[in-house]
Amino acid sequence: MADRMVEAGTAIVTGGAGGIGKATVRRLLDMGLSVFIVDADEKSLDTVLSEFGSASGRLDGCRADVMDERQVTQAVDRAVARFGDIYALVHIAGGAGPKRARDIEDFQLQEWAHVMDLNLTSAFLAARAVVPMMRKRRAGRIVVFSSIIAGGEKGPLTTVTGRLPYATAKAALLGFTSQLAKDLAEFGITVNALMPGLILGEQGTRIRDKFDNLAPEQRAALLNGYPGGRPGTGEEVAAAVGFLLSDSAGFVSGVALPVDGAYR
Repeated sequence: MADRMVEAGTAIVTGGAGGIGKATVRRLLDMGLSVFIVDADEKSLDTVLSEFGSASGRLDGCRADVMDERQVTQAVDRAVARFGDIYALVHIAGGAGPKRARDIEDFQLQEWAHVMDLNLTSAFLAARAVVPMMRKRRAGRIVVFSSIIAGGEKGPLTTVTGRLPYATAKAALLGFTSQLAKDLAEFGITVNALMPGLILGEQGTRIRDKFDNLAPEQRAALLNGYPGGRPGTGEEVAAAVGFLLSDSAGFVSGVALPVDGAYR
């Protein structure tokens, strides 16, 4: 049974065309929300919109670069024009960047800045664009995506490319979450962060492909940190999102919630 909502409304899901994003979109639609997807991958976005065609009256989206202030603002404006004021922001968009490196001296400043912007600045831009509507309504939910990598990870590189800037950005998101939750609590707006572990979507999704391309011994070593011996699923993360957006989570704010199967 889907989580009960305080009120029907609109949710923006950034990165909604990826593995976790797709599962989250399905969950939120089941909860009765209208969903507007923002994703940089137009082909994947079109695929998701087509797949959920039966919910077309409550589903739309657009391509946008979440690191670009103008494009983020325009995407939010489109969502409002389509469905009305925003009740929830689920900011999944992020990543470790194209540079695969472990040592600090291997990162150029622009490569470091790219990962910071993709994860941290994008969350700031998205939240800044929707908070005025939430504050006016005195209600809202914001969920950002950090990672268990925020605490650092030892050993060789696996599915995470630029691990150092990625861990730094995801750790910074926890501070962002904690402070924004305190700033917005008086307006009935909750702000929380999820910290997923290794989550594998369906075949063809980005992290799944990286995992499948690892050597068997690398996959075994990666799963060794998970007591259950398996990665998580997009649906399991989406269930946590659903809870945080529901009325049951009205007094849950400023939380960093691991979804990692007791990793390590």
